[in-house]
Amino acid sequence: MYKKILTAVDNSSHGTAVLDAVTSLAKLTGAEVHVIHVLPSQIISGGLTGGSVVPVEESAEGRQVVDAAVARLRADGITADGEVDEGLREDLAAILVERAEALGSDLIAVGPGHYSGIAALLHTSVSRGVAKNSPVSVLLVHSEG
Repeated sequence: MYKKILTAVDNSSHGTAVLDAVTSLAKLTGAEVHVIHVLPSQIISGGLTGGSVVPVEESAEGRQVVDAAVARLRADGITADGEVDEGLREDLAAILVERAEALGSDLIAVGPGHYSGIAALLHTSVSRGVAKNSPVSVLLVHSEG
């Protein structure tokens, strides 16, 4: 069914739930898994001087998340690799879709957005953007938390 799965992970309960689902699916189908964590950046307005791009998290944190996910998948007998990428917060969905296309993935697995209230109005939904723009199937995994 699936041969190459791109899974986006972070250090939240959503990321753990996505990895749980992908592990089960990869075991069932024999799929390879490519783990990605995109380090989000934000443009901070600088008034008349323009703006600057500011990372929202440290690259070491992203690398740790990917390395842990890949190790877990490999321990379960799944062929897996991973990468850390960077991009503006509003470009995260496009980055995931582009990587899936470049890797020849036939499934993208993501968790739901983490925003609620006013933050949900200010930030775009990565999962919605992936589902809308992906040429391949998308698995949206919800978590208990």
